[in-house]
Amino acid sequence: MFGPDMCGVEHKFHFIIRYRNPNTGVYTEHQAKKTTEPLDSYFTDKKSHLYTLVLSADNSFKMYIDNKLVNSGSLLTDMEPSMIPPKEIVDETDRKPDDWDDREKIPDTNAKKPEDWDETEPKEIPDESATIPSGWLEDEAPMIADPAAVQPVD
Repeated sequence: MFGPDMCGVEHKFHFIIRYRNPNTGVYTEHQAKKTTEPLDSYFTDKKSHLYTLVLSADNSFKMYIDNKLVNSGSLLTDMEPSMIPPKEIVDETDRKPDDWDDREKIPDTNAKKPEDWDETEPKEIPDESATIPSGWLEDEAPMIADPAAVQPVD
């Protein structure tokens, strides 16, 4: 199916194809994703319009209204649902086991502190090799005069 459709206040420009799966023989409908172009003016101006669908050998399509491109894409990837099935599908029967542990981290029961571990030592120590870089401007004033400020005349 191809063409304009006005359903209540909603204006649509359809391109729908039925595809027969060669493996299962089941037919499914695939439609082009909605246009980003506002279509209201084409439906409300009370004029005739030329609706064009171009299908190419490279599995691409283009949809035009009055020779203006309003939608384009790939027949394989830009249809809803996609013509190419997803590599992974949701397993509807998959359930989380009742004894599943949801904790992000668990304690390591085999972990032991070394015998010489001292809890009173600080977590961080000073870096003896650290030096202040040249040009660090330690004595620089934290504020400077505003060059754009003008002192009022008394």
